[in-house]
Formats: sequence, C-alpha cells, structure tokens
Amino acid sequence: MGNGADLVGRTHQRASVLLRRWLAETHTPVVEGELRVTIGSLPLHVDVVYDSPTGAHGFGSIRVLDAGGDHVVSADPALLVAACSADARARSSPESPINRPESGSLVEWLLHALPRREVDPLPHAEDLVAVARSLSNAAEVQRWLTAHVEERMLPEVLAWDGTDRGDITAQLLSRGALVVIGLLGRRGVAREDHLLGELARRLTALAERNPGAAGLVEHWLTSPTLTDLAALNGSGLRYRDDSGAVRVRPVPFEFRNPLVGPAPAVPGVPLPELDGFTVRPVRVTGDDGGPDVELVHRWMNREHVAVNWNQDWSLPVWRDELAEQVAGDHSLPCIVGLDGRDVAYLELYRVRPDKLASCYPHGPRDLGAHVAIGEPDAIGRGVGSKLLRAAAEGLLEADPLAERVVAEPNVHNRASVGAFGKAGFARAAEVGLANKNSALMVFERSGE
Repeated sequence: MGNGADLVGRTHQRASVLLRRWLAETHTPVVEGELRVTIGSLPLHVDVVYDSPTGAHGFGSIRVLDAGGDHVVSADPALLVAACSADARARSSPESPINRPESGSLVEWLLHALPRREVDPLPHAEDLVAVARSLSNAAEVQRWLTAHVEERMLPEVLAWDGTDRGDITAQLLSRGALVVIGLLGRRGVAREDHLLGELARRLTALAERNPGAAGLVEHWLTSPTLTDLAALNGSGLRYRDDSGAVRVRPVPFEFRNPLVGPAPAVPGVPLPELDGFTVRPVRVTGDDGGPDVELVHRWMNREHVAVNWNQDWSLPVWRDELAEQVAGDHSLPCIVGLDGRDVAYLELYRVRPDKLASCYPHGPRDLGAHVAIGEPDAIGRGVGSKLLRAAAEGLLEADPLAERVVAEPNVHNRASVGAFGKAGFARAAEVGLANKNSALMVFERSGE
C-alpha cells in the first residue's frame, strides 16, 4: 500500500487525475509497477505506486516516451488533455456529439480551469474530499462510515423514485462513498478492501431495516458493474452547456464493482453446432503450429481483416497466441467451413474472465464471439451475418444457462456493426476499451 503516493504539485495532481480518468473510462488494466500506455499518439511510462480497487490509483512519475522507448519529459497536463481530447474524438464516429463544433472540447475546459486552479474536469464533492483528507485513523473512519450510510445515503435511497438507477448509483456510491474509500486507501489511512467489506455490511443492515431500500442495495452488492460518469472518453460528451458556456456534460459508463468479491469459476466455452456451417477447434501442432495456425495467420495478415483486427502478427506470435487459447478455458479459437472449404476464423469466449466483464452488467455465463471472414470472395454475400446468428443460436443451445451472446466491434467498423444487427444482435451501449471504443452488441435468449 502506498503512503502519500502522489507527488507534490498541482501539475502532477492534475496529470494524475486525468490519467486515472482515462484508465477507468477505457477499462485499461492497472497493477502496481511499471505501466506503459498510449493515449492517441502519446506513449507514456507510468510508475503505479498504489493500485486501487476503486480506481483511486497513486502514481509516481508520468513520463512521455520517444520512439525508442526512452523517457523524454514529464507528462504535462496540457499534453495529456490534448492527447485525450484527440483520441476520444478519433475513437467516436464523426457525427457523434463529441465531434460537433458546438460541443466544445476538453482543451477548452483546461483553458477555463487553469486560472481557477481546477484540477478535475468532473470534481468530486468538496465535503467528501475534505472528509477523506481529515480522517487519520481506523476509529475515525468507522465513525464516519456509519454516519455517512445512515445520514447521507439512507434518506436519498428511501426518497429514490426508481426511475434512474444509474444516476443514483453514481451520485451516492461511485461518486460518493467509494471516493472517500479510495482516497483513504491512497493516503494509507486504511485498507480499501477492509473498508469495502465494512460498507457492504452496513448497506446490508440498512436494507434489512428498510425494505424499501432492498432492491437498490441488492443491485449495489451483487451487480458485476456499477455506473459512474465519464468526462474524457465517450461519444456523447460535450464541454459546453446550452448557452455556450464551458461546462463538462458527462456521460455514464460502467466499471467493475469493487463491492463484489471474486466470481465463481464458470465452465469453459462449449463448441456449438452452426446451422449451415461446419466448425472445429483450431489444432496447434508441430513447432510452427501446423496448418490451422498458418491459415489463421494468413487470414489475419490480409488487408480486409488486419484493418479491423489489428493483429497482423508473425506466424510464431500467432502460434503462441492460439496455443495459449487452446490450453485455457477463457476462449475457444475455431475454423469455420462453408460449402466444403474453410472461410472464417471464429473466436468464442466467456465474458466473465474477459476484458469486457468490467464494461457491462454481464450474466455469470454470458458468452462472446469475434468473427473474421478470411476469404475475400466470401465477403459481401451475407456470410458474416448468417455465421453470427448461427454462432449465437448455437452457443445458447450448447449452454442452456447462458443468458446472452455479446460482441464488441469497433464503432468505426460499420459493416461489422451492421452484420451483427442483421444477425439479430441489438446495440446496447458504447464501451471504451484500451485501444478502441466498441459497440456492445447483444443477442438475448428468446423470451428474456
């Protein structure tokens, strides 16, 4: 645990706030130690000195890297703002609100914030930050937590009209109690995991005494994700109000619920039967991986695939990647055949151990699919949408306890998004990932 993890200085404080937000809003994994992350065209080296389950990470140096991977300069907040703004716009479709001139930009926020000494485009409540800075021992923290749940959270929960669960979750939890817990953890006053357990116990007791609060509290204690507000990444972001004045207008996003413990293991990915297609798992054989690996490597290096998958790797890299998948339970790489020949790569996976698990409130046995039509002459004939529907229906038949099948094509890949739509997938949300913004496409089990 870091103690006084952040370096002194408003410049570093502002840079740290921006980096925390970007990592959270793009669901980028963070662990203590060295972190290399690229925001748009800006490569950074970050010393993570405190890894927070609530996202309140503590950073040492944040440095810009040159093309050779060497440190150049400390990352100035203005440079980070410019990189985040450019990348968020590039990730979103051209017609999105974030790309409209009347929406303003994150750069405008920074120019507005500098003379006011503001450090966060979406600052937390001043009283909560003050409390987190004032508490200094476990006894004080316990007294605060009890009072906060009873006096601040309970009245709001009982007054909730049930119309916007995400809004009240962000208000009372993500931007409420969890903010104080994260700051206390980063300061070294108390362990976050202990405080999260104490908060869960108090919320459980609150719900038992107040049945009207039970539904919302159950969601907080069991949902795999919670709602927060994004200020840096999201196609719906705007940085001006209706009058044209500079004001951040955030958008909701989901993040991993720190109140939920480790999830139970789920079975591996079943091999589905595909109506109208043949399917078999990739076989990895010999030192070079064998013919299946060579086929996947060839497909992935074709221009029409590489432009969207960005995995035009060498044959040895694909051999290792596919061998790792075949040996594990997270994903199942497959070759799909049509009319007697191999035409597509199909990668099936469980959501729970996947990066997508922190992006939406998934079911325990949700399944996902990635598809690449490898043969050029199979493109534009409806093969993709037919295969996607066959895969979704086959997976739900193979696992009767699975609630849905999902996918996350890049929002810029309109052909893929359209193919999923034709296959019966509904566009449920936009999610930020480390290297793209994706359309969350969902195929629900019929009747649910």
